[in-house]
Amino acid sequence: MDERLTPKERIRKRKEFYNLYKKGERINSKYLSAIYYPNNLGFSRLGISVNKNFGKAVKRNKAKRWIRELFRRNKQLLKVPVDILFMPKKSILETEWQELQEDYKRLISSIRVKKNEENCIRVNKIL
Repeated sequence: MDERLTPKERIRKRKEFYNLYKKGERINSKYLSAIYYPNNLGFSRLGISVNKNFGKAVKRNKAKRWIRELFRRNKQLLKVPVDILFMPKKSILETEWQELQEDYKRLISSIRVKKNEENCIRVNKIL
């Protein structure tokens, strides 16, 4: 399994974030909140949103690094291709890596996508 996180596996455009907020399903765990929606690309993509009231830049960046690492190492847990947006909670900074991994895996396992999803997020061009 390829454990790289390539640029095409990231959500960067404002419109794509907006579509996720508007159409996506929301799930929560102890350390993370997530919004997901199926896509038609054949691979999953990651977006991260950390509010400024989360803390100073060092804390925000640490949370983003941890989430990127979790996604990168556990891509195979996502059974169908989805766009997923993670929003860390402040408690993520006070936990151990092992506990965060278990929480992430529980969150990912709770993702449910309809078999014949007609309204996938359409992306005009594959990167």
